Amino acid sequence: MPQIRQVLGAVSVETASRKRICYRDRKKHEVPKGNACLVIKDGASGGSKNYCVPCALEILDQAANDLKNLRDQLA
Repeated sequence: MPQIRQVLGAVSVETASRKRICYRDRKKHEVPKGNACLVIKDGASGGSKNYCVPCALEILDQAANDLKNLRDQLA
C-alpha cells in the first residue's frame, strides 16, 4: 500500500541552541537558549522562521482550524 503523504514537513519543534527572535513579534518576543520553539522552513529560500511558544500555539490553533475546514469540505 502506498505511503500517506505528509503535508506538514516544513514545520518542526526545536530546542534553541542560542537565543532566537520570534518572527511574529521581533521587538517583544524571543526564544531563550534551551527553550522549545516552532520552526517553519521555507523551501524556496532555504531559510526558516522561529516562533516562541505562545505565538506557536496560536499558529498551530489556526492550522488545526484550517485542517478541520478542509476535512469538512471533503465530507
